[in-house]
Amino acid sequence: MENFPNYMNYGQSPTVCVNHPDRVSYAQCGRCNRTVCGECQTAQGAGVVCPDCYRELNGGNVRPKRSFIARHWHITYTLILINVVVYGLQLIIPFRWVHNLGMMSGPRVHHGEYYRLITHGFVHSQTDPMHLVWNMIYLFIFGVSLERMMGRWKFLFVYMAATVGAGCSVYLFTYYRGAVGASGGVYGLYGAFFVLLLLRKQKDTARLFILLMGIDVVQSLFHPNISHAGHFGGLVSGALATLLIIPFVKKPESSNPPPQSPQQWLNGRY
Repeated sequence: MENFPNYMNYGQSPTVCVNHPDRVSYAQCGRCNRTVCGECQTAQGAGVVCPDCYRELNGGNVRPKRSFIARHWHITYTLILINVVVYGLQLIIPFRWVHNLGMMSGPRVHHGEYYRLITHGFVHSQTDPMHLVWNMIYLFIFGVSLERMMGRWKFLFVYMAATVGAGCSVYLFTYYRGAVGASGGVYGLYGAFFVLLLLRKQKDTARLFILLMGIDVVQSLFHPNISHAGHFGGLVSGALATLLIIPFVKKPESSNPPPQSPQQWLNGRY
């Protein structure tokens, strides 16, 4: 199954979009409760609805046609672009001005520079480009998948909550040590992914995920420049933020999409 591996057919199959069976999602239409992916969701009132319900609620009108970019662009790509642009500014502007302005610093946050709880997640090591590269690779891998499952704005909420949580953890546990990098937010996506595995009762996949995470943690212990406090804070914050939004990402009763006519399939897909 694309974007949500179910290794060796262990565990329960993930739920998929009614119009795109190759896309895993946990968001539901607020009217008919069918599962819809981010592309099929249309804002209606305080929630989202599927294309069919949108037409029924709006007198048969088809939802506004979005451009190709709007239909296929993910917030994950925007986050990656922001990180790359900021890193470019770090290299262009002298005296490490961007790095020093955005990095997490306990004493400076204590003196009112609270923006650093967020900006540190978009600044990376000035002397090690691979710090940015690896963070962006993991952000892409987990970000696109989780964004399709949760929906764009819920995903953004989880990512930003993890970034702020990582900054708070650095403030509490390594007050005098600076920290930069998107890894706090990325670890928050790890936590979100793990929570969804447990909620879907994908126990075997969750065990494999824990094993891979354990290997990553052990490897990080041999790198003295890694902010373990930031990773821990991001992981916990991402998991808690995911649990917080679960009431708004209802679990469908069935993993199998209901039958639909060819015309409904074409309308939902295109």
